[in-house]
Parts: sequence; structure tokens; C-alpha cells
Amino acid sequence: LTRESPFALRLWAYLQERFPPLGYGVLIVSYYSSNQFLAKTLTDPNKPMHYNLGSLLGAIALLCVFFHLRVCDEHKDFEDDSRHYPERILQRGLVTLANLRWLGLAAVVVEWLCAALWRPQGQPAALVGVVVVQVFSFLMLKEFFIAGWLRRHFLAYAVTHMLVMPFISLMVFSFATGRYPWEAPGWYWLYAWVGFFVTFNWEISRKIRAPEQEIEGVDSYTKVFGTYGAAWMVLLVRVIDTGMVALVGWHLGLSVWFYVVLVALYAVCLTGFVHYRLRTNAKTAKRMETYAGMYIIAFDLTLAVELGRKFGVTWG
Repeated sequence: LTRESPFALRLWAYLQERFPPLGYGVLIVSYYSSNQFLAKTLTDPNKPMHYNLGSLLGAIALLCVFFHLRVCDEHKDFEDDSRHYPERILQRGLVTLANLRWLGLAAVVVEWLCAALWRPQGQPAALVGVVVVQVFSFLMLKEFFIAGWLRRHFLAYAVTHMLVMPFISLMVFSFATGRYPWEAPGWYWLYAWVGFFVTFNWEISRKIRAPEQEIEGVDSYTKVFGTYGAAWMVLLVRVIDTGMVALVGWHLGLSVWFYVVLVALYAVCLTGFVHYRLRTNAKTAKRMETYAGMYIIAFDLTLAVELGRKFGVTWG
């Protein structure tokens, strides 16, 4: 590719590199289904799970949210990424920040439109949920107006940015139920925070490096917590999020197979830890990220499938 190549090809190359459509498509289906089904189960118990026009509009809005968050990250990190990752599509100028800015703004507008079109209770609950996420994403873009301090405190930087996940979950709640985010039941709030810990786990896992992979000037969790301290931290956070999901399952009276799958998923992550601990290299470090990403999709699908199995699923 060159700067003279058709823009569609250059944009597709950027998406494959930084926002892979297939991966995000699977993520949207699993994440939206689990949060929507849980919202309906808690607010309208013992009724079949339901896919409708609101599901489609909410899923589109969710995809646009993740994309505009990616655009915000590209703007925040452009100078650092240009120094350390000059081979990327954006850093090579094949796609520009201006291009992404317009695409990000288009995504924000689509989020508004999807939310404005869906008012099942006659109130703009979904629009409020979208605006809350957008306001928080603006604060992330501005690094909460304490950029210097956050840049010096790597863990605080990550935690503050992961806080967007509960707000995204509450946005889905509003699409699913037509109720405002603050009307979500306590058990839904618990699951919304599962999203925080699961994403935080992935964030740690993707920044675990073998010693020979460390780059001067690029932060990683292995720099902060040590080569194996970061891996132990992954297991600790995984215990927390798995335990929270199990509590939600207990409250809903889900079958024993739900817990069997959770244990199996934890075992996969534990296997990744053992491989990294025994053979610390780039391959086993990458495997920890892969297993963490698989967990995000698999546990959401597990909850969605279990709720669909228990209560049935309808369409239309």
C-alpha cells in the first residue's frame, strides 16, 4: 500500500491492524447478548430472551462506541506510537489522524441516531446511556485533565481508562429495557463491574513481555510488577472476575454446566500462566494475551447461551 492507494484499501488495512472487524464482530455479539439477556432476566423475570430492532440498534451503537474509543486512543498516543511503532498504518501516513477524526465523529453521530430511534418506554433512556459513555470517553481523551500525573502512574492510568466498561454495560441495559442506567438492579451493576475486571485482565495480559521484548520508553506490566509478578496479577484478577460471574449465576439459579465452563475457562488461563512461567519467551507471553481475549468472549457467550437455554429465545 502507498498513500496513492484507494482510501478503502488503506482504511481496511488500518482496521485489520488496529480494529479487526471479525474479532470485534464476535465480541459485540457475545457482549451485547449476555448484557441484554441479563438485563431482561432481572427486570422481566421468567420471560424468554428476545432479539428485536433494539438489539440491532444497540449492537451497532456498541460497535461505534468501541471504534470511537480506538480513535481517541490513537489521538492520545500518536506521538509515543510514532516513536516506538513507526511501521503501523497510521504512523506511516497511509491513514491520517484527520481521517480517523472524521470517522470517529461519524461513529458518535451513529450512536446518537441509534439511541434516539429506540425509545420502547417512550423515554430517551438509551440516549442518556450513550451520552454518559461519550462524556466519559471525552474525559479519557483529555486524560481527565491530569495527563502528566497519569503518565507517571502507569497502573492508575490503566484503571481510570478501564472504568468506561461499567458505563458501556449500563448503556446496553438502557437499550435492552428502555430504563435509565441508574435504574439497573444491583445484580446488573455487579455484572457491569465484571466487564471492568475482565477488560483489566486483558489489559495486563497484553502488556506482559519476556525480558528480551521490553522496549525502552514503552511501559509494560512486567516492568512495573516484574517478569512473573504481572502474570500472578493476571491470575488474581481472573479469580475476582470469575467469582463475580459465578455469584450472578448463583443468583439466577443457572445449571451446573455454567460453573463447569467457568472452571474450564480459568484452567485455560492457568495453563497459559504455567507455560509462561516455565518457558518465558515472546510466544508464551503472547499466549497469555490470547487466552485473556478468548475468556472475554467465551464467558459472555456462556452466560447468554445459559440464559437462552433456561428461558428460551424469541425473535422479532
